Amino acid sequence: MNNFVIGLKRFFTNKNVVTILLVLVILVVLYFGYSSSIKKQTQPVNVPVAARTIGAQTEITSEDVTYKQVASRMVDTNVIRSSALIIGKYTNVNVTIPEGSVFYQEWLAEAEDVPGNWIEQLDYEKGELGYYMDVTVESTLGNNVLPNSYIDMYMKATDENGTIMFGKLMKNVKVLVVHDGSGKNVFANSTEIGSPSKIGFAVNQDMYILLKKADYLNIDLVIAPRGATVPTEDYVIVTSATLRDYIDAQTITVEEDIIVEEIPEDNTQTNDETATDNQNTTVTE
Repeated sequence: MNNFVIGLKRFFTNKNVVTILLVLVILVVLYFGYSSSIKKQTQPVNVPVAARTIGAQTEITSEDVTYKQVASRMVDTNVIRSSALIIGKYTNVNVTIPEGSVFYQEWLAEAEDVPGNWIEQLDYEKGELGYYMDVTVESTLGNNVLPNSYIDMYMKATDENGTIMFGKLMKNVKVLVVHDGSGKNVFANSTEIGSPSKIGFAVNQDMYILLKKADYLNIDLVIAPRGATVPTEDYVIVTSATLRDYIDAQTITVEEDIIVEEIPEDNTQTNDETATDNQNTTVTE
């Protein structure tokens, strides 16, 4: 017995033996740690996924969502785990969700933050059409164009003689929405105001077509707060009628359906209560 104890002591005091044992212990710990990590990552979890392919700017209904088990490694903090947080939302701009895909938070938006939807949700005068215009921080005077504020719109163009014309194309235009590049309301969060990319307003059908033509021609349009003084530099100041005639002359040989989308014959997206409030908007000179 004493010989056994002495032999055991010698065995464990041998440096080579101790080293080998430590290496074996480390390998065992690493093995079980790795196995546990792999098991955790491959452990299936139940999450909502797209029941079918959902196009951009589309309202998501209960028929669009189902559940399936996916590996937990696929479920990061941006993956939505409850259908209650999905149904009723809209897919964001330029986002198509393929069938079977999980839903990511940045893919979805509230209805009022989706470009185009504001036309259905906001009231404006009967017979008017919603127009969506590109803007920047600079063109909105440092993001100082707010929803429900009024702007004047100026136009700059060069005539056939090389003269730079400048004038007020519209005045008293009520801004309905201001969106950022992802279609979200710039002023929805007072602590994190976004950068403007689009503003939405309503105009009559003739002005809608005129603005579409101006956009087709890449004409320079400048917005300013209602009644503000705008630098005219060395431009020749002209009337809005002259500017409208210029746009029409430049597009006279272009088919109208190439420039504008089909316009509804009867636009009734309004009510009598708001018609009076909007009566002075979008007035041309």
